[in-house]
Amino acid sequence: MVIVLILLLCAALFALLTTVLRTRRVAGELKDAVRLNRCLLVNEPSSTLKRLGFDGLIDETNELIDRYSKFTDVESGHLNQLDAMLGSIQEAVIIFNDERAIEFVNDSAQLLFQRGRMLKGARLEVALRSPSLLEFLDAYRADRNLKMEQVSVERQGDLLWFEASCAEVRGVASEGAESTLLVLHDITRLKGLEEVRRDFVANVSHELRTPLTIIKGFAETLVEDNATLPVETRARFLDKIVNNAQRLHVLVEDLLVLSRLESKPESVERSVQSLQVLLEEISDNYRSRLDVDAQVMELDFDERVGELAFERFRIQQVFDNLIENAFRYAPEFTRLVLRVRYDATDNMVLCSVVDDGPGIPEKDAPHIFERFYRVDKGRSRESGGTGLGLSIMKHIVQQHGGSVSVESAVGQGTSIHFSLPYVQTLPPGFS
Repeated sequence: MVIVLILLLCAALFALLTTVLRTRRVAGELKDAVRLNRCLLVNEPSSTLKRLGFDGLIDETNELIDRYSKFTDVESGHLNQLDAMLGSIQEAVIIFNDERAIEFVNDSAQLLFQRGRMLKGARLEVALRSPSLLEFLDAYRADRNLKMEQVSVERQGDLLWFEASCAEVRGVASEGAESTLLVLHDITRLKGLEEVRRDFVANVSHELRTPLTIIKGFAETLVEDNATLPVETRARFLDKIVNNAQRLHVLVEDLLVLSRLESKPESVERSVQSLQVLLEEISDNYRSRLDVDAQVMELDFDERVGELAFERFRIQQVFDNLIENAFRYAPEFTRLVLRVRYDATDNMVLCSVVDDGPGIPEKDAPHIFERFYRVDKGRSRESGGTGLGLSIMKHIVQQHGGSVSVESAVGQGTSIHFSLPYVQTLPPGFS
């Protein structure tokens, strides 16, 4: 009898141990299924699962896992669509949380602000050095209806300008949280153009004011004192008026030329012709102005340069401008050279106008191609210069696909260089 009881107790303990092991195994599989987000397939008979009380739990868990998988697929699709949409626009887009930790950046923002380091996870004030942007965000937090505002951001010593706008969005990193969407539209180039326009208007106004004031002053004097002015004085006043009227005419003509060049940067009517013949004609035009006892003009032409494509009128204008500058600003030169060389490496024709005049100070040389820039402002105005000649020259050369440069030092003369592509044939209809 005792043996029977012992056997029954052992059988019960074995059954209990088996049940516990099966329960633990099913619970472990259920835990792994939830962690891995996949439905559970148990290798146990349904009667055993029902007896252990797992049949309903497994069905509900599998249904919950299936609903969660569908939800995450939808959310992932929405996030991928959002990422693709924001990543494809040119504006810089940044999403950050309440602690200003960056949760999302599009490709434009990453490329613009941090090419070598990921912005995601960094703090906004560390990634973007901009007191004006932080002030804008503080103001936005206080007034959710804040309009677009211009802010500046420092990047590697440069100052970039943006139009900034904000909006509240659902949190990216965690569900239920609120984040801020910041959109930055780059207006740096527009700011630069606006500054150039202001400077241009100011310079034009200044250039016009002087001859107009002179004309007005002498004309009023002639009107008011005509009866008492000597004939010689009236003639001198009229000469001043004519000279300054001519100065205004030249200035307006240069402004119109510059405007046409800038408004139609691609309109170059090229034709294949001889640059050497053009330079010989230009040289002949200026030889009568040379002091035959003290000055000489030379043509140094590379024989390797044959005919090439360029617009005759414009390139003649370039050489005329450079030669006129030599006569105007370096009248004491003894040697003026028109030089043409062929650069086989870049397939370019290199042209130079070289004089042995007084030269240009080192601090002025980088600026001589800017509008209205004058090395000697007083002497330039007296000689009739408008300050636009070299700027016009630069535009013409750039339209042809070349570049300009200068070499000069005080007392060592000046060499102004420009290049032209060595194009010898033109496609049909090309200009």
